Amino acid sequence: MADHQHAADLTGGHDPIVPFLLGAAVGGIAGAVVGTLLSQHTMHLVASVITLVDRRLRESERERLRFELLLQ
Repeated sequence: MADHQHAADLTGGHDPIVPFLLGAAVGGIAGAVVGTLLSQHTMHLVASVITLVDRRLRESERERLRFELLLQ
């Protein structure tokens, strides 16, 4: 029991849950702000990747059609 009281005296006697809750709140707000700021860039990146993949699929279909025409 004396060790617990000594440790509480070293930390200022505060409950350790208060800094945790404060850190979680600040982290949550900061994460929401950064996520909001980056969401538009992320959406642009995802749309670009989808367009690139779609274009490659179309090119492969074109190549397949050319090959089939050559076989005839």
